[in-house]
Formats: sequence, C-alpha cells, structure tokens
Amino acid sequence: MAKTLPKASSGSTAVPQGVSASKTPVGVWIIVGMAVFFVIAGLGITTFIVWKAMSVEKTIPTLGALAVKEANPVSSSPVPSNGEVGVEHPSPNPAEVAGATPPVISDRAEEDRTRQEVLKRIDLMKVLTDAEKDKLYAQVERARGFTKIAIIPFSQNRATAGASQVDGLIKSLKGPDLQRLLADPTVVLIMIGYADKQGDETKNLDISRSRAESVVQVVREKLDLVNLMHPVALGGQDLFDPSDLEKNRVVEVWAVQP
Repeated sequence: MAKTLPKASSGSTAVPQGVSASKTPVGVWIIVGMAVFFVIAGLGITTFIVWKAMSVEKTIPTLGALAVKEANPVSSSPVPSNGEVGVEHPSPNPAEVAGATPPVISDRAEEDRTRQEVLKRIDLMKVLTDAEKDKLYAQVERARGFTKIAIIPFSQNRATAGASQVDGLIKSLKGPDLQRLLADPTVVLIMIGYADKQGDETKNLDISRSRAESVVQVVREKLDLVNLMHPVALGGQDLFDPSDLEKNRVVEVWAVQP
C-alpha cells in the first residue's frame, strides 16, 4: 500500500504566538530620537528668547528714568532771596538768562536826569585819576549828545549778563547806525549799572558796579573799538518800575558825543 506523500509547503513558515512578526529598523529609532531632540531644543530656545524679551522690557523704563534724572538734576544749591544782596550767587544752570531785552527808549528828561546822576558819580570812580575824572566830567557836562543806545537786563544776584543778552548787545552795536556813531573815536561809552532797591544799599552799589564793569569787558572783548568806555554804578533804584524789581536790574549803555 502506497504511503501518502506530505503536502507541499506554501512557502511561508508559521510564526509562534507572542513573537513579533518583524523588528523596527535601528535607523528609524535614530530619526525619531533626533526629531525629539530638535523639538526639545526648539522649545528651550523659544523659552530663552521670551525670557530675554521680558528682561529688556523691564530694563528700558529704568534706563529712561535715569536719563530723565541726568537731564534734570536736582540742585542742592540754596535759592537766593527775593532782594538784591550784592553777592554773586552762581546759578545751578549756567545757561540762566534774564528776561527779554527791553526796547531802547529815552527822552530829554531822562537824558538830563541820567547826565546829572553820572556827573555825581564820576568823583567816586576809583579807577580814574583826578585828571581823568576832570576830563570825563567835562566830556559828559559839555556833550552835545548824551544818548542811550542799549539796555542789558540781568538776572537776580547775577553780576554778568546771560549769553543771549550779550549776543543781543553785540548785534545791536554792530548795526549800521551805531557803527557810524562809534566810528568817531571821540565818542565815549558810559555803562551805567543798576540794582533793585531791596537789600543793603552798599552791597547794591557793589553789584551795580560789577554789572557795569562786566559789560565794559564784554564790549572790549567782542568788538574792536577805540572808544573810551567807563563803568558807572548807580546802586539800587526803582526808576524803571517800582512794582517790578526785575526791570531795575539792568545796565544801560550811553553814548557821549563831544
């Protein structure tokens, strides 16, 4: 009796239960690992950028506050009193200047009054010899022209004019009309200094003299003039405005024409 032949194999082998049909290639795991690494790194970089942005945003207002503080420093300098004290108090702000330059207006009565005041003060001018005082007295008394040509306002307790006032004075003296006047070497310039009436009279006289002397110095430095210039101090006055002290803190420039 013939034996039954085994059936031909179908070409596949049965896989035991619990055993994976195939293994994941190592390359796939490497790719997955790199992807996870880049995701984590990206999250870290994003977090760092957000943190830095928040830090900068907090810093900017602080820097702005410091800039404002530096631009507007708080001064510990004492504030001068309302009245003239005859002592120069340096301002915490070097650029501090007085008010607007008043217009130059004079009349015959003012000219006569100022001429007489100058004549009274000539004898008190310590920088002049007796002969120079006599000469100046004769020039002022006999002058055919005694004319106010400029006014320089001063800040309270300041013996020197601000930069804008100096510039305005020099510009005025360089005008064509005044240039023709000052071209005559015999014309004498009298700088008359004033203070307001508050405070000590002697100290007010000193500060008015300092103001007049400072204007003489400025004109000598800024302009090439051969004209003689003399400072005259009239001390504390309320001639210009009894109710507004500021208007009495001035120096007037008068031209004496022989």
